[in-house]
Amino acid sequence: MPRILGLNLVGVLVASIVFFLIGWVWYGMLFQEAWMAAEGITMEAAESESPVWMASGFLITLLQVIGIGLILKWKGSAGLGGAVATAFALWFFLALPMCSYAYIYAAHNSTLLLIDAGHLLVGWVVSAIVLALIK
Repeated sequence: MPRILGLNLVGVLVASIVFFLIGWVWYGMLFQEAWMAAEGITMEAAESESPVWMASGFLITLLQVIGIGLILKWKGSAGLGGAVATAFALWFFLALPMCSYAYIYAAHNSTLLLIDAGHLLVGWVVSAIVLALIK
C-alpha cells in the first residue's frame, strides 16, 4: 500500500472523504438553517461563494486526518477503542478549546459553538475509526 508520512494513503483518503461528507451533511442538511443564522449568512450569499472554497475545505479536512493519523501512529493506539478514545481526547483538549475562542472573544453564540465543535467531534472520531480499520 502507498504511504504518506507512514500512514496508509487509502485510509487517509477514505477518512478525509468521509469526514468531508460528514461536514456536508452537518452544515448542508442537519444544521444548515441554525448555522447560517448563527453566522449571519443568507442563502443568496452562500450560493454565490466560489467552489474554490469547497476545495480548500477538503484540504483542511485532509490535514486534520493526517494529523489524527500521525497521533494515532505515534501513540500506538491499537484497535477501534484506542482510536476513538484518542480522537475524543484530541477533540476535548484541542478542538473544543479552539472552537471556544470564537464563543468567548467574539460572538458569544452557543449555537455556533455546539454546531462547529459537534462537527469536529463526529468528524475526528469517525476519521480515527476509518484510519484504525484501514491501516
